[in-house]
Amino acid sequence: MLKKYLFLMLSFCAVLAISCNNDDDNDGDGDSQTKTLVKSFDIALDNSNSIPMVTDRNETGNVLLSLYDDNTLDFTITINNLSSTDTLTVAHVHTGDVVSTGGAVITLVDGTDNLFSGNTATGTITLNASEISTLQGSDVYVNVHSAESPSGLVRGQIDQIIDNAYNVALSPDNEIPMVTGRNETGVAYFRLVGTKMYYKAIVNDLDNTDTITAGHIHEGNSTVNGGVLLNLEITDNAQLDVTKNLTLTADNLTKINNDTLYVNIHSSQVASGLLRGQIR
Repeated sequence: MLKKYLFLMLSFCAVLAISCNNDDDNDGDGDSQTKTLVKSFDIALDNSNSIPMVTDRNETGNVLLSLYDDNTLDFTITINNLSSTDTLTVAHVHTGDVVSTGGAVITLVDGTDNLFSGNTATGTITLNASEISTLQGSDVYVNVHSAESPSGLVRGQIDQIIDNAYNVALSPDNEIPMVTGRNETGVAYFRLVGTKMYYKAIVNDLDNTDTITAGHIHEGNSTVNGGVLLNLEITDNAQLDVTKNLTLTADNLTKINNDTLYVNIHSSQVASGLLRGQIR
């Protein structure tokens, strides 16, 4: 009788051990494979990184991305200081360098199947090989859009860390003396990554009888004309809306980040300066 009882107990323990092993190997959905993290991304978002400029707003944020070997991408988006009058709508991964915009290549939040809940959104999507290659490549960024800023409320570069961003509105009205009788407007974008300054200048509605001849960063506040600090190497119309970069000395980097400076775009008809705007 004792032998029979011991045999039954040993048999029960064996069955229990097999059952426990099966539970350990199975994640509950019939898939015995465990996915492995390939790469993670922690992306800072800011209004100042957005193109076109987002003015008079204070939103910042963060995107956490986790790419796995089964081609799934987990994401968590958090936006801070969201205006009470605005609503987040969609979020994408785009291609583009730090001073350019590009098309959406990966949809994170589509506004239909996956929605923002207040200031956050989480989800998991499956990527194809091309999307995975783009995500891990260069010149790629995340853009979060809103009802009040449909072209993009906050933005963050995936492939680079932007230390500082400056967006400068350019106008003939800012020149000293003011340039009258002209309709041009413009903007200059500056992004600092380490000691490198990436930039782009755009001039809208340039008079067809005029041509751009130069672009500089000058020292001085809005009431004075100051000396040239940096030549932006914008020598003709073809240099507009083109991404350029300069490697800055330590002294110039400090000045860009702290001093009173302005951007001046010169033309053949207004050699002293056609459009101007303060960096600070």
